[in-house]
Amino acid sequence: MCAINVACDDTTMAVIFAACPQHSTDDLTNDKSFHKVPVPLLKLAINGDLLMANAGALRLLDINSVENLNLRDLMDGLGQSFNEWLNRSAFGVHHPSSEFLRLKRGETETFLQVTLSRIMEKDGPQLFAVLIDATALKTLEGQFVQSQKMQAIGQLAGGIAHDFNNLLTAISGYCDLLLLRHEPTDQDFPDLIEIHENANRAASLIDQLLAFSRKQTLRPQTLNLQDVMSDLIHLLNRLLGEKVVLHLRQGAIKCHVRADKRQVEQVIMNLVVNARDAMPSGGDVTIETSVLRLTKPLERDRVIVSRGEYISVKVIDQGMGIQPDVLPKIFEPFYTTKPMGEGTSLGLSMVYGIMKQSGGYVFVDSVLGQNSCFTLLFPAHQGPVDDNYTLAAPVTKETLPARAEGVILLVEDEAPVRAFAVRALQLRGYTVLEADGGERALEILQDPDLLVEVFVTDVIMPGLDGPAWVRRALKSRPGTKVIFMSGYARNFLDDEACETYQSVFLPKPFSLTALSQAVQEQLSDAAQLPQTLP
Repeated sequence: MCAINVACDDTTMAVIFAACPQHSTDDLTNDKSFHKVPVPLLKLAINGDLLMANAGALRLLDINSVENLNLRDLMDGLGQSFNEWLNRSAFGVHHPSSEFLRLKRGETETFLQVTLSRIMEKDGPQLFAVLIDATALKTLEGQFVQSQKMQAIGQLAGGIAHDFNNLLTAISGYCDLLLLRHEPTDQDFPDLIEIHENANRAASLIDQLLAFSRKQTLRPQTLNLQDVMSDLIHLLNRLLGEKVVLHLRQGAIKCHVRADKRQVEQVIMNLVVNARDAMPSGGDVTIETSVLRLTKPLERDRVIVSRGEYISVKVIDQGMGIQPDVLPKIFEPFYTTKPMGEGTSLGLSMVYGIMKQSGGYVFVDSVLGQNSCFTLLFPAHQGPVDDNYTLAAPVTKETLPARAEGVILLVEDEAPVRAFAVRALQLRGYTVLEADGGERALEILQDPDLLVEVFVTDVIMPGLDGPAWVRRALKSRPGTKVIFMSGYARNFLDDEACETYQSVFLPKPFSLTALSQAVQEQLSDAAQLPQTLP
Protein backbone atom coordinates (compact mmCIF):
# COMPACT_ATOMS: atom_id res chain seq x y z
CA MET A 1 0.00 0.00 0.00
CA CYS A 2 1.39 3.40 -1.01
CA ALA A 3 1.66 6.11 1.60
CA ILE A 4 -0.60 9.06 0.89
CA ASN A 5 0.24 12.51 2.18
CA VAL A 6 -3.27 13.39 3.30
CA ALA A 7 -3.90 15.15 6.59
CA CYS A 8 -6.99 13.17 7.51
CA ASP A 9 -8.16 11.34 10.57
CA ASP A 10 -11.82 11.67 9.68
CA THR A 11 -13.68 8.37 9.38
CA THR A 12 -15.45 9.38 6.19
CA MET A 13 -12.20 10.32 4.45
CA ALA A 14 -10.53 7.17 5.70
CA VAL A 15 -13.28 5.08 4.09
CA ILE A 16 -12.74 6.89 0.79
CA PHE A 17 -9.05 6.14 0.64
CA ALA A 18 -9.57 2.63 1.94
CA ALA A 19 -11.67 2.03 -1.18
CA CYS A 20 -8.58 2.65 -3.38
CA PRO A 21 -5.59 1.58 -1.25
CA GLN A 22 -3.31 0.89 -4.21
CA HIS A 23 -3.35 4.49 -5.48
CA SER A 24 -1.40 7.59 -4.53
CA THR A 25 -2.88 11.07 -4.30
CA ASP A 26 -1.87 11.70 -7.89
CA ASP A 27 -3.67 8.53 -8.93
CA LEU A 28 -6.88 9.62 -7.25
CA THR A 29 -6.94 13.01 -8.91
CA ASN A 30 -5.88 12.01 -12.35
CA ASP A 31 -7.26 8.64 -13.32
CA LYS A 32 -10.60 6.96 -13.16
CA SER A 33 -10.00 5.68 -9.64
CA PHE A 34 -11.20 9.09 -8.47
CA HIS A 35 -14.58 8.37 -10.02
CA LYS A 36 -14.81 4.97 -8.33
CA VAL A 37 -14.88 6.50 -4.88
CA PRO A 38 -18.25 5.39 -3.41
CA VAL A 39 -19.32 8.84 -2.20
CA PRO A 40 -19.67 12.22 -3.97
CA LEU A 41 -16.22 13.80 -4.02
CA LEU A 42 -14.82 17.16 -5.19
CA LYS A 43 -11.31 18.45 -5.57
CA LEU A 44 -11.01 22.17 -4.82
CA ALA A 45 -8.43 24.88 -5.04
CA ILE A 46 -7.95 26.75 -1.78
CA ASN A 47 -9.99 29.66 -3.18
CA GLY A 48 -12.97 27.35 -3.71
CA ASP A 49 -12.64 26.77 -7.47
CA LEU A 50 -13.79 23.31 -8.50
CA LEU A 51 -10.96 21.32 -10.10
CA MET A 52 -12.56 17.90 -10.37
CA ALA A 53 -15.80 16.09 -9.45
CA ASN A 54 -16.56 12.40 -9.54
CA ALA A 55 -19.78 11.02 -11.00
CA GLY A 56 -21.56 10.98 -7.64
CA ALA A 57 -20.80 14.65 -7.04
CA LEU A 58 -21.94 15.65 -10.54
CA ARG A 59 -25.28 13.90 -9.97
CA LEU A 60 -25.79 15.36 -6.51
CA LEU A 61 -24.92 18.89 -7.62
CA ASP A 62 -26.90 18.50 -10.85
CA ILE A 63 -24.06 19.81 -13.03
CA ASN A 64 -22.36 18.49 -16.16
CA SER A 65 -18.83 19.74 -15.47
CA VAL A 66 -16.83 21.79 -12.99
CA GLU A 67 -15.52 24.27 -15.53
CA ASN A 68 -15.56 27.88 -14.29
CA LEU A 69 -17.41 26.93 -11.10
CA ASN A 70 -16.63 27.92 -7.53
CA LEU A 71 -18.06 26.32 -4.40
CA ARG A 72 -19.79 29.63 -3.65
CA ASP A 73 -21.72 29.34 -6.94
CA LEU A 74 -23.29 26.07 -5.84
CA MET A 75 -23.88 26.47 -2.11
CA ASP A 76 -24.77 29.05 0.52
CA GLY A 77 -25.89 29.22 4.14
CA LEU A 78 -22.42 28.80 5.64
CA GLY A 79 -22.90 31.46 8.31
CA GLN A 80 -19.27 32.55 8.03
CA SER A 81 -16.84 33.72 5.38
CA PHE A 82 -16.12 31.11 2.71
CA ASN A 83 -12.53 32.37 2.54
CA GLU A 84 -12.02 31.86 6.27
CA TRP A 85 -13.45 28.35 6.12
CA LEU A 86 -11.35 27.35 3.10
CA ASN A 87 -8.16 28.87 4.51
CA ARG A 88 -8.69 27.28 7.88
CA SER A 89 -9.18 23.91 6.19
CA ALA A 90 -6.08 24.34 4.01
CA PHE A 91 -3.68 25.90 6.52
CA GLY A 92 -5.24 25.49 9.95
CA VAL A 93 -4.36 23.07 12.70
CA HIS A 94 -7.85 21.59 13.07
CA HIS A 95 -8.90 19.56 10.06
CA PRO A 96 -10.91 18.08 8.45
CA SER A 97 -13.66 20.71 8.68
CA SER A 98 -17.34 19.83 8.24
CA GLU A 99 -20.21 22.26 7.62
CA PHE A 100 -23.86 22.06 6.55
CA LEU A 101 -24.60 24.07 3.40
CA ARG A 102 -27.70 24.70 1.33
CA LEU A 103 -27.49 23.66 -2.31
CA LYS A 104 -28.61 26.33 -4.78
CA ARG A 105 -30.80 24.16 -6.95
CA GLY A 106 -34.32 25.21 -7.97
CA GLU A 107 -37.12 25.63 -5.44
CA THR A 108 -36.47 22.35 -3.63
CA GLU A 109 -34.20 22.76 -0.64
CA THR A 110 -31.29 20.32 -0.51
CA PHE A 111 -28.79 20.38 2.35
CA LEU A 112 -25.30 18.94 2.12
CA GLN A 113 -22.78 18.07 4.77
CA VAL A 114 -19.49 19.19 3.22
CA THR A 115 -16.32 17.84 4.82
CA LEU A 116 -13.08 19.47 3.69
CA SER A 117 -9.75 17.70 4.09
CA ARG A 118 -6.35 18.99 3.00
CA ILE A 119 -4.19 17.21 0.45
CA MET A 120 -0.63 18.26 -0.35
CA GLU A 121 0.16 18.63 -4.03
CA LYS A 122 3.49 19.61 -5.62
CA ASP A 123 2.40 23.21 -5.98
CA GLY A 124 0.85 23.51 -2.53
CA PRO A 125 -2.23 22.47 -0.56
CA GLN A 126 -5.55 21.68 -2.16
CA LEU A 127 -8.80 20.37 -0.73
CA PHE A 128 -10.92 17.28 -1.05
CA ALA A 129 -14.63 17.86 -0.31
CA VAL A 130 -16.79 14.91 0.67
CA LEU A 131 -20.49 15.59 0.03
CA ILE A 132 -23.25 13.86 1.97
CA ASP A 133 -26.93 14.57 1.31
CA ALA A 134 -28.18 15.78 4.71
CA THR A 135 -31.62 16.94 3.59
CA ALA A 136 -33.47 14.32 5.64
CA LEU A 137 -31.39 15.17 8.71
CA LYS A 138 -31.96 18.92 8.34
CA THR A 139 -35.66 18.34 7.70
CA LEU A 140 -35.92 16.29 10.89
CA GLU A 141 -34.01 18.99 12.74
CA GLY A 142 -36.38 21.62 11.36
CA GLN A 143 -39.39 19.58 12.46
CA PHE A 144 -37.97 19.28 15.95
CA VAL A 145 -37.31 23.02 16.14
CA GLN A 146 -40.83 23.68 14.84
CA SER A 147 -42.40 21.38 17.41
CA GLN A 148 -40.36 23.04 20.17
CA LYS A 149 -41.50 26.42 18.91
CA MET A 150 -45.14 25.32 18.94
CA GLN A 151 -44.72 23.99 22.47
CA ALA A 152 -43.32 27.35 23.55
CA ILE A 153 -46.19 29.13 21.81
CA GLY A 154 -48.61 26.86 23.64
CA GLN A 155 -47.08 27.71 27.01
CA LEU A 156 -47.13 31.40 26.18
CA ALA A 157 -50.72 31.17 24.94
CA GLY A 158 -51.76 29.45 28.15
CA GLY A 159 -50.33 32.22 30.30
CA ILE A 160 -51.86 34.95 28.16
CA ALA A 161 -55.21 33.16 28.12
CA HIS A 162 -55.25 32.90 31.91
CA ASP A 163 -54.75 36.63 32.39
CA PHE A 164 -57.02 37.58 29.51
CA ASN A 165 -59.81 35.30 30.74
CA ASN A 166 -59.66 36.98 34.14
CA LEU A 167 -60.17 40.33 32.43
CA LEU A 168 -63.03 38.96 30.36
CA THR A 169 -64.68 37.49 33.46
CA ALA A 170 -64.74 40.93 35.06
CA ILE A 171 -65.91 42.64 31.84
CA SER A 172 -68.74 40.22 31.10
CA GLY A 173 -69.63 39.91 34.78
CA TYR A 174 -70.09 43.61 35.41
CA CYS A 175 -71.93 43.83 32.11
CA ASP A 176 -74.36 41.21 33.46
CA LEU A 177 -74.85 43.27 36.61
CA LEU A 178 -75.58 46.37 34.52
CA LEU A 179 -78.05 44.45 32.33
CA LEU A 180 -80.02 43.49 35.43
CA ARG A 181 -80.53 47.20 36.19
CA HIS A 182 -81.73 48.08 32.68
CA GLU A 183 -84.90 47.24 30.83
CA PRO A 184 -84.76 46.27 27.12
CA THR A 185 -86.44 49.58 26.33
CA ASP A 186 -83.66 51.62 27.97
CA GLN A 187 -81.41 53.63 25.68
CA ASP A 188 -78.24 51.95 27.02
CA PHE A 189 -79.53 48.38 26.76
CA PRO A 190 -78.35 47.72 23.13
CA ASP A 191 -74.89 49.05 24.00
CA LEU A 192 -74.63 46.66 26.94
CA ILE A 193 -75.73 43.77 24.73
CA GLU A 194 -72.99 44.70 22.24
CA ILE A 195 -70.38 44.69 25.03
CA HIS A 196 -71.62 41.30 26.20
CA GLU A 197 -71.53 39.76 22.72
CA ASN A 198 -68.05 41.06 22.00
CA ALA A 199 -66.80 39.69 25.31
CA ASN A 200 -68.19 36.32 24.23
CA ARG A 201 -66.40 36.58 20.90
CA ALA A 202 -63.15 37.42 22.67
CA ALA A 203 -63.60 34.36 24.88
CA SER A 204 -64.17 32.21 21.80
CA LEU A 205 -61.02 33.61 20.22
CA ILE A 206 -58.97 32.68 23.29
CA ASP A 207 -60.41 29.16 23.13
CA GLN A 208 -59.30 28.89 19.52
CA LEU A 209 -55.81 29.98 20.52
CA LEU A 210 -55.64 27.33 23.22
CA ALA A 211 -57.14 24.62 21.04
CA PHE A 212 -54.12 24.64 18.74
CA SER A 213 -51.45 24.11 21.35
CA ARG A 214 -52.95 22.24 24.27
CA LYS A 215 -53.26 18.49 24.61
CA GLN A 216 -56.92 17.93 25.27
CA THR A 217 -59.16 14.91 25.42
CA LEU A 218 -62.34 14.87 23.38
CA ARG A 219 -65.43 16.28 25.08
CA PRO A 220 -68.10 15.13 22.64
CA GLN A 221 -71.58 16.59 22.68
CA THR A 222 -74.51 16.54 20.32
CA LEU A 223 -74.21 19.47 17.92
CA ASN A 224 -76.24 20.89 15.10
CA LEU A 225 -73.45 21.57 12.60
CA GLN A 226 -75.58 24.20 10.89
CA ASP A 227 -75.73 26.21 14.12
CA VAL A 228 -72.00 25.75 14.67
CA MET A 229 -71.26 27.10 11.19
CA SER A 230 -73.57 30.07 11.68
CA ASP A 231 -71.93 30.96 15.01
CA LEU A 232 -68.48 30.70 13.42
CA ILE A 233 -69.17 32.96 10.45
CA HIS A 234 -68.11 36.18 12.18
CA LEU A 235 -64.72 34.77 13.18
CA LEU A 236 -64.16 33.20 9.75
CA ASN A 237 -64.83 36.49 8.00
CA ARG A 238 -62.20 38.11 10.21
CA LEU A 239 -59.70 35.41 9.27
CA LEU A 240 -60.39 35.68 5.55
CA GLY A 241 -59.84 39.42 5.27
CA GLU A 242 -61.22 41.82 2.69
CA LYS A 243 -60.10 40.04 -0.49
CA VAL A 244 -62.00 36.82 0.16
CA VAL A 245 -65.80 36.45 0.24
CA LEU A 246 -67.28 33.65 2.35
CA HIS A 247 -70.49 31.88 1.30
CA LEU A 248 -72.42 29.56 3.62
CA ARG A 249 -74.90 27.15 2.01
CA GLN A 250 -76.79 24.95 4.42
CA GLY A 251 -79.23 22.17 3.66
CA ALA A 252 -82.79 22.15 4.93
CA ILE A 253 -82.36 18.98 7.01
CA LYS A 254 -80.88 19.41 10.48
CA CYS A 255 -77.33 18.08 10.70
CA HIS A 256 -76.76 16.55 14.12
CA VAL A 257 -73.37 15.03 15.00
CA ARG A 258 -71.61 13.85 18.13
CA ALA A 259 -68.29 15.68 18.38
CA ASP A 260 -66.16 18.12 20.36
CA LYS A 261 -67.41 21.56 19.36
CA ARG A 262 -64.09 23.33 19.81
CA GLN A 263 -62.27 20.76 17.70
CA VAL A 264 -64.91 20.96 14.98
CA GLU A 265 -64.43 24.72 14.93
CA GLN A 266 -60.67 24.20 14.71
CA VAL A 267 -61.09 21.92 11.68
CA ILE A 268 -63.27 24.46 9.87
CA MET A 269 -60.91 27.31 10.72
CA ASN A 270 -57.89 25.41 9.41
CA LEU A 271 -59.62 24.54 6.14
CA VAL A 272 -60.87 28.09 5.62
CA VAL A 273 -57.43 29.55 6.30
CA ASN A 274 -55.93 27.01 3.90
CA ALA A 275 -58.46 28.09 1.26
CA ARG A 276 -57.58 31.74 1.84
CA ASP A 277 -53.88 31.05 1.42
CA ALA A 278 -54.59 29.26 -1.87
CA MET A 279 -56.04 32.52 -3.26
CA PRO A 280 -53.48 35.30 -2.64
CA SER A 281 -55.35 37.56 -5.08
CA GLY A 282 -58.71 36.89 -3.43
CA GLY A 283 -61.79 34.95 -4.45
CA ASP A 284 -64.71 33.03 -2.98
CA VAL A 285 -64.72 30.37 -0.27
CA THR A 286 -67.88 28.29 0.00
CA ILE A 287 -68.93 26.11 2.94
CA GLU A 288 -71.72 23.62 2.22
CA THR A 289 -73.49 21.35 4.71
CA SER A 290 -75.74 18.47 3.72
CA VAL A 291 -76.85 14.98 4.65
CA LEU A 292 -75.21 12.09 2.79
CA ARG A 293 -76.79 8.63 2.85
CA LEU A 294 -74.55 5.77 1.73
CA THR A 295 -76.44 2.66 0.68
CA LYS A 296 -73.17 0.78 0.22
CA PRO A 297 -69.62 1.24 1.51
CA LEU A 298 -67.63 4.06 -0.08
CA GLU A 299 -64.07 3.21 -1.07
CA ARG A 300 -61.60 5.98 -1.84
CA ASP A 301 -58.08 7.02 -0.91
CA ARG A 302 -57.41 3.59 0.63
CA VAL A 303 -60.27 4.19 3.10
CA ILE A 304 -63.58 2.34 3.35
CA VAL A 305 -66.48 4.41 4.68
CA SER A 306 -69.23 2.17 6.03
CA ARG A 307 -72.73 2.57 4.71
CA GLY A 308 -75.04 4.75 6.75
CA GLU A 309 -75.96 8.39 7.23
CA TYR A 310 -73.29 11.07 7.36
CA ILE A 311 -73.18 14.83 7.66
CA SER A 312 -71.09 16.30 4.88
CA VAL A 313 -69.25 19.61 5.19
CA LYS A 314 -67.46 20.89 2.09
CA VAL A 315 -64.98 23.77 1.99
CA ILE A 316 -64.43 24.91 -1.60
CA ASP A 317 -61.96 27.53 -2.80
CA GLN A 318 -61.18 29.18 -6.13
CA GLY A 319 -57.43 28.66 -5.96
CA MET A 320 -55.11 27.08 -8.49
CA GLY A 321 -55.60 23.54 -7.27
CA ILE A 322 -53.07 21.08 -5.87
CA GLN A 323 -50.37 19.26 -7.81
CA PRO A 324 -51.21 15.53 -8.19
CA ASP A 325 -47.87 14.51 -6.66
CA VAL A 326 -48.60 16.70 -3.63
CA LEU A 327 -52.10 15.37 -2.86
CA PRO A 328 -50.94 12.15 -1.11
CA LYS A 329 -48.75 14.19 1.26
CA ILE A 330 -50.93 17.13 2.29
CA PHE A 331 -52.11 15.57 5.56
CA GLU A 332 -48.56 14.74 6.69
CA PRO A 333 -47.27 16.72 9.70
CA PHE A 334 -44.86 19.51 8.76
CA TYR A 335 -45.48 19.07 5.04
CA THR A 336 -46.23 22.38 3.35
CA THR A 337 -46.01 24.04 -0.04
CA LYS A 338 -46.02 27.51 1.52
CA PRO A 339 -42.90 29.70 1.44
CA MET A 340 -40.37 29.32 4.22
CA GLY A 341 -41.56 30.96 7.44
CA GLU A 342 -45.26 30.97 6.56
CA GLY A 343 -47.71 28.78 8.44
CA THR A 344 -47.10 26.04 11.01
CA SER A 345 -47.10 23.10 8.56
CA LEU A 346 -49.55 21.42 10.96
CA GLY A 347 -52.95 22.77 9.89
CA LEU A 348 -54.09 19.96 7.60
CA SER A 349 -52.49 17.25 9.73
CA MET A 350 -54.55 18.58 12.65
CA VAL A 351 -57.66 18.36 10.47
CA TYR A 352 -56.89 14.73 9.67
CA GLY A 353 -56.13 13.85 13.29
CA ILE A 354 -59.24 15.51 14.71
CA MET A 355 -61.51 13.91 12.11
CA LYS A 356 -60.03 10.48 12.73
CA GLN A 357 -60.34 10.91 16.50
CA SER A 358 -63.96 11.99 16.02
CA GLY A 359 -64.80 8.90 13.97
CA GLY A 360 -65.10 10.91 10.76
CA TYR A 361 -63.28 11.20 7.45
CA VAL A 362 -61.64 13.91 5.36
CA PHE A 363 -61.10 13.77 1.60
CA VAL A 364 -59.75 16.25 -0.91
CA ASP A 365 -60.59 16.73 -4.57
CA SER A 366 -58.59 19.17 -6.65
CA VAL A 367 -58.52 20.27 -10.27
CA LEU A 368 -55.18 21.80 -11.14
CA GLY A 369 -55.67 25.37 -12.28
CA GLN A 370 -59.26 25.57 -10.98
CA ASN A 371 -60.04 24.81 -7.34
CA SER A 372 -59.86 22.45 -4.39
CA CYS A 373 -62.64 20.93 -2.30
CA PHE A 374 -62.13 19.41 1.15
CA THR A 375 -64.98 17.14 2.26
CA LEU A 376 -65.59 16.25 5.90
CA LEU A 377 -67.84 13.30 6.75
CA PHE A 378 -69.22 13.09 10.29
CA PRO A 379 -71.37 10.13 11.36
CA ALA A 380 -74.92 11.45 11.77
CA HIS A 381 -76.28 11.36 15.31
CA GLN A 382 -79.88 10.91 16.33
CA GLY A 383 -80.75 12.80 19.47
CA PRO A 384 -81.43 16.25 20.91
CA VAL A 385 -78.79 18.93 20.69
CA ASP A 386 -76.91 19.71 23.90
CA ASP A 387 -77.90 23.24 24.78
CA ASN A 388 -74.61 24.15 26.48
CA TYR A 389 -72.57 24.57 23.33
CA THR A 390 -73.72 28.06 22.39
CA LEU A 391 -72.17 31.29 23.56
CA ALA A 392 -73.49 32.59 26.85
CA ALA A 393 -76.70 34.52 26.38
CA PRO A 394 -77.09 37.96 27.97
CA VAL A 395 -78.45 37.72 31.49
CA THR A 396 -81.95 39.01 32.23
CA LYS A 397 -84.14 38.98 35.29
CA GLU A 398 -86.17 36.18 33.71
CA THR A 399 -83.15 33.93 33.00
CA LEU A 400 -81.57 34.17 36.45
CA PRO A 401 -81.72 31.03 38.60
CA ALA A 402 -84.13 31.17 41.51
CA ARG A 403 -82.94 32.68 44.77
CA ALA A 404 -81.36 30.18 47.11
CA GLU A 405 -79.65 29.87 50.46
CA GLY A 406 -76.26 28.58 51.46
CA VAL A 407 -72.82 29.60 52.68
CA ILE A 408 -70.14 29.91 50.03
CA LEU A 409 -66.40 30.41 50.53
CA LEU A 410 -65.07 32.24 47.48
CA VAL A 411 -61.28 32.25 46.99
CA GLU A 412 -59.87 34.36 44.14
CA ASP A 413 -56.66 36.40 43.99
CA GLU A 414 -57.87 38.74 41.21
CA ALA A 415 -59.80 41.52 42.97
CA PRO A 416 -62.13 42.47 40.05
CA VAL A 417 -63.15 38.84 39.50
CA ARG A 418 -63.65 38.28 43.22
CA ALA A 419 -65.74 41.43 43.61
CA PHE A 420 -68.02 40.49 40.72
CA ALA A 421 -68.43 36.89 41.90
CA VAL A 422 -69.29 37.98 45.45
CA ARG A 423 -71.95 40.40 44.18
CA ALA A 424 -73.36 37.81 41.80
CA LEU A 425 -73.77 35.18 44.52
CA GLN A 426 -75.12 37.63 47.09
CA LEU A 427 -77.64 38.77 44.50
CA ARG A 428 -78.99 35.21 44.41
CA GLY A 429 -79.33 35.06 48.20
CA TYR A 430 -76.14 33.23 49.20
CA THR A 431 -73.99 34.18 52.16
CA VAL A 432 -70.51 34.70 50.76
CA LEU A 433 -67.21 34.60 52.62
CA GLU A 434 -64.30 35.84 50.52
CA ALA A 435 -60.55 35.29 50.59
CA ASP A 436 -57.75 36.48 48.33
CA GLY A 437 -55.70 33.30 48.65
CA GLY A 438 -55.49 29.77 50.03
CA GLU A 439 -53.82 30.82 53.27
CA ARG A 440 -56.62 33.27 54.11
CA ALA A 441 -59.23 30.63 53.23
CA LEU A 442 -57.75 28.19 55.74
CA GLU A 443 -57.73 30.91 58.41
CA ILE A 444 -61.45 31.49 57.88
CA LEU A 445 -62.15 27.76 58.14
CA GLN A 446 -60.44 27.50 61.53
CA ASP A 447 -63.76 28.50 63.14
CA PRO A 448 -65.31 25.10 64.04
CA ASP A 449 -68.80 26.58 64.25
CA LEU A 450 -68.69 27.92 60.70
CA LEU A 451 -70.70 25.88 58.20
CA VAL A 452 -69.52 26.21 54.60
CA GLU A 453 -71.36 24.23 51.96
CA VAL A 454 -69.41 25.04 48.79
CA PHE A 455 -65.83 26.07 48.11
CA VAL A 456 -65.51 28.21 44.97
CA THR A 457 -61.84 28.67 44.22
CA ASP A 458 -59.45 29.73 41.51
CA VAL A 459 -56.91 27.07 40.56
CA ILE A 460 -53.74 29.12 40.07
CA MET A 461 -52.92 31.56 42.87
CA PRO A 462 -49.80 32.82 44.64
CA GLY A 463 -48.86 30.75 47.65
CA LEU A 464 -51.29 27.88 48.17
CA ASP A 465 -53.07 27.15 44.92
CA GLY A 466 -56.67 25.96 44.71
CA PRO A 467 -56.12 22.18 44.89
CA ALA A 468 -53.56 22.57 47.70
CA TRP A 469 -55.75 24.52 50.13
CA VAL A 470 -58.86 22.49 49.25
CA ARG A 471 -56.95 19.29 49.99
CA ARG A 472 -56.17 20.56 53.49
CA ALA A 473 -59.65 21.91 54.11
CA LEU A 474 -61.41 18.69 53.13
CA LYS A 475 -59.57 16.76 55.84
CA SER A 476 -61.83 18.41 58.43
CA ARG A 477 -64.78 19.15 56.10
CA PRO A 478 -65.03 16.06 53.88
CA GLY A 479 -68.59 16.68 52.72
CA THR A 480 -68.02 20.12 51.24
CA LYS A 481 -68.62 20.49 47.51
CA VAL A 482 -65.98 22.21 45.35
CA ILE A 483 -66.08 24.40 42.26
CA PHE A 484 -62.74 25.01 40.58
CA MET A 485 -62.54 27.99 38.26
CA SER A 486 -59.65 28.87 35.98
CA GLY A 487 -58.64 30.67 32.83
CA TYR A 488 -56.44 27.71 31.94
CA ALA A 489 -57.66 24.58 30.19
CA ARG A 490 -59.58 22.10 32.33
CA ASN A 491 -56.82 19.47 32.12
CA PHE A 492 -54.47 21.85 33.96
CA LEU A 493 -55.59 20.22 37.22
CA ASP A 494 -53.57 17.21 38.29
CA ASP A 495 -54.98 13.69 38.42
CA GLU A 496 -55.14 13.65 42.22
CA ALA A 497 -57.32 16.75 42.24
CA CYS A 498 -59.57 15.20 39.63
CA GLU A 499 -60.08 12.00 41.60
CA THR A 500 -60.29 13.34 45.15
CA TYR A 501 -62.76 16.19 45.16
CA GLN A 502 -66.51 16.26 44.65
CA SER A 503 -65.83 18.99 42.17
CA VAL A 504 -66.98 20.63 38.99
CA PHE A 505 -64.98 22.92 36.74
CA LEU A 506 -66.11 26.42 35.80
CA PRO A 507 -63.99 27.84 32.98
CA LYS A 508 -63.27 31.54 32.83
CA PRO A 509 -64.71 33.76 31.59
CA PHE A 510 -68.01 32.80 33.18
CA SER A 511 -71.26 34.71 33.36
CA LEU A 512 -73.38 35.58 36.35
CA THR A 513 -75.84 32.89 35.31
CA ALA A 514 -73.15 30.21 34.87
CA LEU A 515 -71.69 30.89 38.31
CA SER A 516 -75.10 30.85 39.98
CA GLN A 517 -76.12 27.63 38.24
CA ALA A 518 -72.87 25.89 39.16
CA VAL A 519 -73.35 26.71 42.84
CA GLN A 520 -77.03 25.78 42.74
CA GLU A 521 -76.28 22.40 41.16
CA GLN A 522 -73.62 21.62 43.74
CA LEU A 523 -76.05 22.43 46.54
CA SER A 524 -79.02 20.63 45.08
CA ASP A 525 -80.20 17.53 46.92
CA ALA A 526 -81.29 16.14 43.58
CA ALA A 527 -77.81 16.47 42.10
CA GLN A 528 -76.23 13.51 40.43
CA LEU A 529 -73.49 11.44 42.01
CA PRO A 530 -70.35 13.37 43.02
CA GLN A 531 -68.73 14.76 39.90
CA THR A 532 -65.06 14.57 39.13
CA LEU A 533 -63.07 16.38 36.55
CA PRO A 534 -62.62 14.48 33.29
